[in-house]
Amino acid sequence: MELLNNSWVVGIGGGILSGLIVTLITRYLFTKKDNKEYAQKVSAVNKEVVYALRPGISEGYIPDNEVLSSLINATARKYRVERDDVYQPKQIAEELIKEIMDSSFISSETKKNYSETLAHLVTKEKTTDAILSLRVERTSIESEYRQKQTERMSAMLGITAAMGTMAVALSTVLDKPTLSSPIKELINITLPTVTVLASVLLATITMLISVKLKRSRDGREEKET
Repeated sequence: MELLNNSWVVGIGGGILSGLIVTLITRYLFTKKDNKEYAQKVSAVNKEVVYALRPGISEGYIPDNEVLSSLINATARKYRVERDDVYQPKQIAEELIKEIMDSSFISSETKKNYSETLAHLVTKEKTTDAILSLRVERTSIESEYRQKQTERMSAMLGITAAMGTMAVALSTVLDKPTLSSPIKELINITLPTVTVLASVLLATITMLISVKLKRSRDGREEKET
């Protein structure tokens, strides 16, 4: 009980708690608006189609455009997403070609042969399919960008709320007649600015660390594939 009467403990604990609450609330509100779950389903459809075609590449068999379109349609129905929101055959072929070229375990000649088996899907794209492909890519990029912005905004607001709560608790401690008046005035003037700058700095460091971790995780996944 003595800890609860300590202004420093209450300030730091309340700051952390308020920061977490603000972060969770803002992330929930903005993520719900962005329909993150639907975007994850679309991504799952694209990955499942790519994974289904991988074994056939090594055997030199790739389905034609009609069969691949049927596979995409069936997978889209499985996840209950719109067909126009997922990758077109050309985009699926491009994803497979990228995986082939990125692999360090395949010789150049083998890469060439594998890529040639996918060439018919890349070259035979209708105008309507090209328009749909551009729309899908644009939607995917916009959704990923909004998701990153939501995470950054929620982190920024959460850290700001935590620092603000700690600053308020600190100001109550400073109100006690233990410091001289000039020092109190200096702290009262600089405390709000320092709080904002510190919250921005912490949020920036957090975002940089998250980006670095994501890149390293993506790099490991690419090596595994």
